[in-house]
Amino acid sequence: MNQEVFGMDCAPCAYGLERGLKKMDGLKNVRVSLNDGKAYIELSENNSLSLGQIQEEVKNNGFSAKKAEVVVEGKLFNENGNFYLKTDTETYSIVNDSSNGISLKLKTGAVKLSGIVEDEEDKELSGNWKITVTEIL
Repeated sequence: MNQEVFGMDCAPCAYGLERGLKKMDGLKNVRVSLNDGKAYIELSENNSLSLGQIQEEVKNNGFSAKKAEVVVEGKLFNENGNFYLKTDTETYSIVNDSSNGISLKLKTGAVKLSGIVEDEEDKELSGNWKITVTEIL
């Protein structure tokens, strides 16, 4: 996953965030780039981390966690004409993006997809996420 991070303005800031993230169980590799304003995170297989936990760690280090590029597995369901993806820890509402046509290919059931996630309320991490699907894997 690639997590955008706002508020980093020096190398020690990026280093501190990288050290904080590396302490989390379930991460295989972490690299924080001050120039890109991102944390590049590779998750271990069968990890139990949630996006909320990772963004909470970013916030605990004094930064703002914004958009994230993620791969998510879970159960896709349709409620009142809207698709949602449920994992063990979080629910993602699927943004209907007609420009890429992927929304038309969604089917309920087990699914793995990649997309861009934005927290619905950045100030208080709610665990409710909006995801614009970029690929069904």
